[in-house]
Amino acid sequence: MAYTPTTWTDGDLITAEKLNKLEAGVQNEQVGPQGPKGDAGAQGPAGADGADGAAAGFGTPTATVDANTGTPSVTVTASGPNTAKIFAFAFKNLKGAKGDTGAKGPQGAAGAQGPAGKGVKSIALTTTGGVVTGGTVTFTDDSTAPITVTAADA
Repeated sequence: MAYTPTTWTDGDLITAEKLNKLEAGVQNEQVGPQGPKGDAGAQGPAGADGADGAAAGFGTPTATVDANTGTPSVTVTASGPNTAKIFAFAFKNLKGAKGDTGAKGPQGAAGAQGPAGKGVKSIALTTTGGVVTGGTVTFTDDSTAPITVTAADA
């Protein structure tokens, strides 16, 4: 309820009732209307550093590639807690279609000639009763090897 002040004039009698009304009005008006906003104050000192949070981390990432052809794509999957994330990359269709056979390239230079091979210098045959039964071959390096004759029925 709003306070209605008493209008005093000279010679008015001050009574307990009028003083109590004044006291009640003062008590009710202890909280007055809000005043205008004041200027901003100076910045206070910096606060203490907070505790460090859990370190971010990573597990072992994996990657797979299929052998298909088509439109390339990748699927990335994350798992594990924030301190040990594991990423899996699944690549698809990275292989291109088989191409046409290319043109034949130019012929390369001839290689160096190898060492001379062993040739036959002579053959000596052994006969028994007009039939060849064996012999010896002599090579160009003068080494020899026996000749074995195997008879076949006619």
